[in-house]
Amino acid sequence: MLSCISKIIEGKSNGENWTSDMLNLEIEYISKTLELMRDAQQISNDAYLDSGSIQGGLTVISSLMEQDISENEINSLMQTLYSRAVNLEEKYPGLSDTLESYRVSIL
Repeated sequence: MLSCISKIIEGKSNGENWTSDMLNLEIEYISKTLELMRDAQQISNDAYLDSGSIQGGLTVISSLMEQDISENEINSLMQTLYSRAVNLEEKYPGLSDTLESYRVSIL
């Protein structure tokens, strides 16, 4: 999760424009991958459920972007998600790496 949020934030700092479509692609990736990880017993049900808060947060941000919320507010919400992702990685070490390991095989 941490790598997903970091990638989005880094993209923005490198001049990428965030769009709701871009976030929705990441949300879909996270959703499918977490399900695969749970089915393969690579993560616990608790990790799966806790990770849903990041996915849900991205969904809220995507919806707010469609409503033309200010960029400052979006940045603030992304920083909050980043903090949650850090906490999630501390609680479930390796979660982010495992999630990213699926990126090549799914895409």
